[in-house]
Amino acid sequence: MDMSKLPLKVRGMPNAEYHGNREFLSRSYLTAVAEGGGEVQQFLDQGHSLFAGNSSTRKGSEWDALVQGLCEGKTRAEQLRVPPADVLGANGARTTKAYKEWEAQQTDCVVCSAEQAWQYGKMLDSLMANDSARRLIERTTETQVSVFFELDGHPVKVRPDGCTEDLWWDLKTTSSKWSQIARSIGDYGYGEQAWLYTQGAMAIGYEGFRMPFVFCQTVAPFGCIVRTLPDDFVGECGERMLSTMELVRLRRETGEYLPLDHGETRELEIPTWVRNKAEVF
Repeated sequence: MDMSKLPLKVRGMPNAEYHGNREFLSRSYLTAVAEGGGEVQQFLDQGHSLFAGNSSTRKGSEWDALVQGLCEGKTRAEQLRVPPADVLGANGARTTKAYKEWEAQQTDCVVCSAEQAWQYGKMLDSLMANDSARRLIERTTETQVSVFFELDGHPVKVRPDGCTEDLWWDLKTTSSKWSQIARSIGDYGYGEQAWLYTQGAMAIGYEGFRMPFVFCQTVAPFGCIVRTLPDDFVGECGERMLSTMELVRLRRETGEYLPLDHGETRELEIPTWVRNKAEVF
């Protein structure tokens, strides 16, 4: 990509193409390196992935597609497809010729079981019943937008779930209780995401904004809340991102990824809570 043409806004770039671009730093890459250090960076820079995905990530991708469809004006019926019983094999197996022929005819939709369709339906009900979430969807003017820009000399990329005229927002699925959301925000780097994505938006002409996160539960009661993050917290996360970018550049330039004490035998520091647990026995 021609760095002289940055910032660059690309509409409709496939997810695989966006994630396959390793020339630009992403939030997920930076938070993984910030957490795991040079050892993780070296592994990622060799072209590997830390996480191959599972059923939860697949459902998350399906949910993203459903909500994106809502933003584009598609109905629930247009997007959710349950295989008819007569194309399935014994015990509902999707291995028959009839099923494969039926599946090949399903385009731009999510194919799932009746149970999963019911769960997605409850999630959609909660999403649209939440005034803040519904307004974000109704105000969304673009989806599938990828932005490539330079930040303090570092090539960075971001891809929001939804863009309105004055802000970007992101969709999150969770199996947590609402009282545990703050822990998820710390564990998954949402503060870093809020900071980096706001920087990307401002690079293409947006004014500063507080990025809303739309949280949707994947388990009963399938609720929905919309939250922004405190400015001071997001600012601290931004400082962490900038420091991590500098470390990424230094390691790549020197070829030295591992710390100086790597390979040494050192005494493990035992925290107080572990010592207290040992005293019980």
